[in-house]
Amino acid sequence: MAEAIRSRRTSLTRAAEISHRVIAMLPSISGETQALSMLTEIEKDFQEVSVLKQALHFGYQSSDVKVYETEIKDYASKIFSKDLNLSNAFLQDAARPGATIQQLCLKYPEFCQFLMSCSERGNLLEQLNPQFQA
Repeated sequence: MAEAIRSRRTSLTRAAEISHRVIAMLPSISGETQALSMLTEIEKDFQEVSVLKQALHFGYQSSDVKVYETEIKDYASKIFSKDLNLSNAFLQDAARPGATIQQLCLKYPEFCQFLMSCSERGNLLEQLNPQFQA
C-alpha cells in the first residue's frame, strides 16, 4: 500500500479508506489463511488490494513459477528478439500446470543465470537446490 501511495497509483483518501478497513480486521488475523481471506474480502471493494495480494504471493511455495512471474516475463522478452522459438518454448514450459522453478532452471540454464544475476529472488534458488549457486 505504501508503494501505491508513493508512486501515486492511489489517492491519500483511498489509501486511508483501505487502511481503515485493514486495521478493523487485523484482530481477527492469526495466520496466512486469515490474511488471504481478509485481503480477498477487501479486494471486492478496493481493486488496489489485488496488486498487493499478488505481490505477497500468498499460498505459493518458493518453488512455484508464480513467484517468479516477473522474471520469467523479463527473460522471455529479452530472448524474444534473438530466438522467437526459444522464447515461445520457455513461456509454454513456464505456463505448464505444476511447473516449478527448478524444472525451468534445469531445462533453461541461461534463465537460471539470468535469475541469479538480475533478481533479488535469485537467492531463493540456492535455498531450493544448492546446485543453483552462482
